[in-house]
Amino acid sequence: MHRPSNFQRLSICATDHPRRGNAVVVTLAVLAILIAVGAYFFGPDLLSRIDPGRNSADSKAMTHTVRRENLVVTVTDDGELQSASNVDVKCEIAGGSTILWIIDDGTVVEANQKIVELDASGIEEQLAAQTGVYEKALAAQIKATEDAAAADIAVKEYVEGTYLKDLQEVESLITIAQENMRSAQNVLDHTDRMARKGFATPLQVEADGFAVKRARLDLDFAQTSKQVLEKFTREKTTRGLQATRDAAQALARSELAAVQLEKAKLDKLTKQLEKCIIYAPKAGMVVYYAEQSRYGSSNSQIEEGSPVRERQTIIQLPDLTQMQAKVPVHESKVEQVQAGQRVYLKVLDREFQGTVTSIANQPAAKSFFSAKVKEYPAEVRIEGDCEGLRPGMTAEVEILIANLENVLTIPVSAVVVKGEQFFGFVQTPEGPQKRDLLLGLSNDKFVEVKDGVAEGEEILMNPRAVLGDELNSKQEDEKEDESAAVKTRFGDSSGSPAPQPGGAAKPSSDGGRGGSGPGASGGNGSGSGAPSFASMDKNSDGKLTSDEITWPGAIDRLDKDGDGAVSATEWKNRPARPASGGNPGSGGGRPESGAR
Repeated sequence: MHRPSNFQRLSICATDHPRRGNAVVVTLAVLAILIAVGAYFFGPDLLSRIDPGRNSADSKAMTHTVRRENLVVTVTDDGELQSASNVDVKCEIAGGSTILWIIDDGTVVEANQKIVELDASGIEEQLAAQTGVYEKALAAQIKATEDAAAADIAVKEYVEGTYLKDLQEVESLITIAQENMRSAQNVLDHTDRMARKGFATPLQVEADGFAVKRARLDLDFAQTSKQVLEKFTREKTTRGLQATRDAAQALARSELAAVQLEKAKLDKLTKQLEKCIIYAPKAGMVVYYAEQSRYGSSNSQIEEGSPVRERQTIIQLPDLTQMQAKVPVHESKVEQVQAGQRVYLKVLDREFQGTVTSIANQPAAKSFFSAKVKEYPAEVRIEGDCEGLRPGMTAEVEILIANLENVLTIPVSAVVVKGEQFFGFVQTPEGPQKRDLLLGLSNDKFVEVKDGVAEGEEILMNPRAVLGDELNSKQEDEKEDESAAVKTRFGDSSGSPAPQPGGAAKPSSDGGRGGSGPGASGGNGSGSGAPSFASMDKNSDGKLTSDEITWPGAIDRLDKDGDGAVSATEWKNRPARPASGGNPGSGGGRPESGAR
């Protein structure tokens, strides 16, 4: 026969006997309250009496045996897929235009297929006006050309025609004058002979003598006219006509240049009108291009009705057979990443191999709120079949930095930072012993130790949890800003820290709190990128006052006991800041790009 459980019997009794059931419920409630009050006030002392060593340092100590092993050092971060070969489709309209129609994003198109139509109304108006300007310039050029041709003919006309005619006229006058003078002289000689014989009067001799003088004057005039024509008139007239011709030719050339200029403008507008319709230069998948501003958002949106600038990329046609990943590398690790390093990539559920092809010389533009975080884009070429991969997909990228064989390693949580020095605590029969450490490369879990500990020794993995405030009191008076602390962390999944002098990597100053470096999410804030308590306590009184911690509202937020100051315990237990940021006083730094 099935027997009901205690909880079932209690329910049955409460149902069958209402009054008895109510009494039982009240009794149980009172008993629960008494147990809770007793546990609150007497629980800790009772547990301490049962196990006196429960709260001792030894009971909290976690150690790790120093040993030799292979250490794989990688840089891990999320990258974005993109095509290694893109064809950019840009707006080639001078002064920009507006998108009237655009093909849907992601459409697979063929070569010479229409993909974009831009507003052409403005260009059409300019084209009509420019056509009129061109026709006027053409008319002026035609007239100037004809005038230059006429001026050239005028020069030839004078040199080869008018001048020769004038010269012949002058020479004919000279010949006539010479004949007239000879005839007049013969008449004078005859009249003189006849006068000596008494057949002519002196008056006739005088008249014939005047005729000779007149003929001589006519001859002199004709000869002078010839000299003037040859020496002055011909040269003056020729030069004048040549100057007119040259000026006409210059004007014709000027008008021709003006016509060519206006024609070039007309042709440019004609081509601009043609470019308002954009065709795909090759077959591929249409991807709208979105420029990123410093605030992380798109400067312009590609859609119908959106304005576009001249030379602005509107569409990209990626070659999907050649894909690469663009990976942001934190500035603390950029020196470790080199072209040619092997890479492991994971996209969705597919795994790929690749190679680092390049690393940028300048950091990528960041948003205004993360301007202090410098990341250098690295390009990783994906090998193998890229079918199914699309631009914009997220890839988990792991870059192999080094593969160290048979080296001494310790957990990164065992390392404590003191300024530029690193040390750890080795467990000995006399208690924890401080050791200075010389570190090498590290990954997110282990770090290479070059000197300071020996193989087989036990090192504390949680020195701060064991030593507590005693460790804080040993810290020197140092001031480390948040950016320096972030750079030197390595307790995240992004790989090795920044290389330090001597090849050492600088661990997190959290002293080993589960390996959570500065800015790692989910911590209690003690591993943040903020300065240490000891470095901020200038007067060494064990408290932080308003003149020592100047972040707005930090005292009110962290002062739990209301004494107007922040103790070491309150600083240690300050609440973690969300991963998206916060002020330095709230604990928890902004995670680096590699943290996930």
